[in-house]
Amino acid sequence: MQLKIRIISLFLVIYSIGSAQNASQTAEEIINDIFEQYTAEAEETIDYESFYNDLISLTENQLNLNLTTREELEKLAFLSDMQIENLVAYLYKNTKFNTIYELQLVDGFDMTDVRRMLPFVKIGESNDLQDKIYLNEVLKYGKKEAIFRVDKSIEKKKGYTKTVDSQGFSSSPYYGSPIYNSLKLNFNFKNRISLGTTMEKDAGEQFWGGKHKGYDFYSFYFQANNVLKLKTLVAGNYRASFGQGLVFNSGFGSSKSSYTLNVVSRDNGLKKFSSTDETNYFKGIGGTFKIGKSEISLFYSNKKIDADTIDEKFNSFYRTGLHRTESEFAKKHTITMQTIGMHTTTNLGLARLGFTAAHTILSDTLAPEIAPYNLNFYSGIRQTSAGSDYRVRLGTLNVFGETAFSNNKGFATINGILFSPTSTASIVTLWRYYSPKYDTFYANAFSESTRTNNETGMYIGSEIRPFRNWKLSAYVDSYRFPWLKYGVNAPSTGQDYLLQADFNPKRNLSMNCRIRYEQKQQNSNIIPIRTIENYAKSSIRYQLVFSNGNFSTKNLVELNFTDSAFTSPKVGFAAYQDLSFEFEKVPLSIDLRCMLFDAKNYENRFYLYEKDILYAFSIPTFYGVGMRYYFNLKYDLNKNISLWFKIAQTMYGDARKTISSGNEEIQGNKKTDIRFMFLYRL
Repeated sequence: MQLKIRIISLFLVIYSIGSAQNASQTAEEIINDIFEQYTAEAEETIDYESFYNDLISLTENQLNLNLTTREELEKLAFLSDMQIENLVAYLYKNTKFNTIYELQLVDGFDMTDVRRMLPFVKIGESNDLQDKIYLNEVLKYGKKEAIFRVDKSIEKKKGYTKTVDSQGFSSSPYYGSPIYNSLKLNFNFKNRISLGTTMEKDAGEQFWGGKHKGYDFYSFYFQANNVLKLKTLVAGNYRASFGQGLVFNSGFGSSKSSYTLNVVSRDNGLKKFSSTDETNYFKGIGGTFKIGKSEISLFYSNKKIDADTIDEKFNSFYRTGLHRTESEFAKKHTITMQTIGMHTTTNLGLARLGFTAAHTILSDTLAPEIAPYNLNFYSGIRQTSAGSDYRVRLGTLNVFGETAFSNNKGFATINGILFSPTSTASIVTLWRYYSPKYDTFYANAFSESTRTNNETGMYIGSEIRPFRNWKLSAYVDSYRFPWLKYGVNAPSTGQDYLLQADFNPKRNLSMNCRIRYEQKQQNSNIIPIRTIENYAKSSIRYQLVFSNGNFSTKNLVELNFTDSAFTSPKVGFAAYQDLSFEFEKVPLSIDLRCMLFDAKNYENRFYLYEKDILYAFSIPTFYGVGMRYYFNLKYDLNKNISLWFKIAQTMYGDARKTISSGNEEIQGNKKTDIRFMFLYRL
């Protein structure tokens, strides 16, 4: 058997090397492509920085496939749960890989998957995670980097316009300058020790003056892996994700996407937090201990959060992180939030069982404004939640789920089955029920809504590879909201459908076509009628990507259609052309885009990914009629210093005289943004 595998592996290597020439992608391109697939239909902002950092760290400390674990493989967000299980099973049967291209022998893997994995994995014998750590090696071989970033909008916004009062004093709504600035200092040693600090000032915030001095946001993190008796030790700012996310998930959660099988939340445990996100993190200390077949995680957090407090009460958290005006600054760090949490997991071979608990204390009372839709929202000063999760593998069947309770009698459960009858076909079913009263601070499980409450639904996703170079992905999600929602004054229902076909006829040519249909219910806009109406949105998207040596191009065309019971159908259109080129003799790469959009109605808006500078990811919203272009440039001064520059402009052709509103309002029909980043690595 081993001889047979070696002979097949030799042929795979010869074939793969020939087919992979001039077709390799950089790690950044692969990460961007993965994130774009996850967020193509997302309307909320997802923390790209943390997602990028998790994967880019694997390029510097690649996973050793011959000594990897299921937990480590879960870091590769583009792998489905069944692919991970099949890879682990293959290693169990065959001991080790002789070449990375042997991955094609694993059920569910093809050359596309192998190319994606190339930057993140290696074939080796030793395991760096078991080596002893010596201080002189840490200081000598640790990688250091400093990142300085500046952003600015060219057109002047209303918030920076000065007015003169009756006494002759001039002022503007925004305290600070229109410049965004951040500074990061990071240190990493073999994925064993990481530490760093992040400082940030948003546009409009004061850097130095009578109201504030220094950066508006400071963050420090430290993480050590496999040190002494600890599997993981974190201090400063960190994240916590366990089970299916019903109690804790401050990382990248599972969601609907063209990766139709990837609905199982990855139990990532405790991790450093190095992002500029000012809200979605814990602050304190935590550790994970390994005792036999069990692991125990304990952690404590004590951080200040923003809210508009009146008489020791507040009705909601202020999550923007912006402190530009008098009213915004008055909300800064008015509440203390303390959290103590724990998670235990036991590996029983074919099964893995876990238990999670959290207790949070607020310094002031959370009292949401009284409205019919939020009568079940949490209110009070103390919150406790706990849940039990499980995973069971029975051959080609993978069963998983979690059930949780909160101290206000809230209940939530999510359960699923992933089945792969053949290497070319897989299907997943996922059922969830989140009671209206289950409203916890840190839950982030698979759902249609941004909140993990007031929802029940059934999701069915599948992935089929009917022919060579073809992949078909589809899902159906039917859901119901048993209680009222914001903008929906009655219990409501909805359905989502997606079908995507991917075709890769050549090593440097790929294309896909995606069709999506969504139907929800919303309040009628007919006054005084107090009913809800059906609202439907469908879209069709075609994408073509071609590369030839250092040159690549990407084309996208998308149409969407909206319809409701009381309005006529509306149509939106968007198309763009991307060009990317990397010079051979000059360490310079450029990205260009020209885009047209026609979405006269807000319901027909588009969310379209665009390339950005390092550690940044843009999914701007487009509605109205106009065009957008951007120019992205990266230049390496030497092996230690790199520079990024981006300029992007949106021009509207629908006769509008202003863009945006309030203090962000711009006079005219165009908006221009520039970004600059300086990176020093040692």
